[in-house]
Amino acid sequence: MGVYRNTGSADTRQGKKMVNLELRLPPPLIFLLCAGTMWWLRGESQPGIWAMVLMAALIVVGAIMGFGALQRFRHHQTTVSPTKPQHTSRLVTCGVYRVSRNPMYLGLLCWLAAWGCYLGGSWVWVGPIVLVAWLTRFQIMPEERLLRARFGDEYVAYCQRVRRWC
Repeated sequence: MGVYRNTGSADTRQGKKMVNLELRLPPPLIFLLCAGTMWWLRGESQPGIWAMVLMAALIVVGAIMGFGALQRFRHHQTTVSPTKPQHTSRLVTCGVYRVSRNPMYLGLLCWLAAWGCYLGGSWVWVGPIVLVAWLTRFQIMPEERLLRARFGDEYVAYCQRVRRWC
């Protein structure tokens, strides 16, 4: 009789590929890829006044969230590197982190939505959907696992108080 050796199922190999994508690509790169795809999918219309007003508001909110988050990280002297969350030295829960656990990513989403308002067309909204899906699966969920392991109950309590996106 021969010896049967399981070399891994297709699901296991696929799962390993998915894990290999975690924390690999910097979120600004995903943002730029989505923005470029949105340009390619854009409509033919020019934005109206209300689209421009919404676009301006989204740019401002995105800047407040993104730059406010960077300022908080620098103030607390912890890493801002999205590909190395294991180097986090402090749990930041003040400032814009009272509104969102991921204000930098929320800022990118706001800017991408503003870009969608400018470009027009219904297909451009694929970009923000892909950004949220990618960041949630390959950036935020792995970060949360690391932060939960590093900060324990303090992080769990923070997650109960503050939503992931907003």
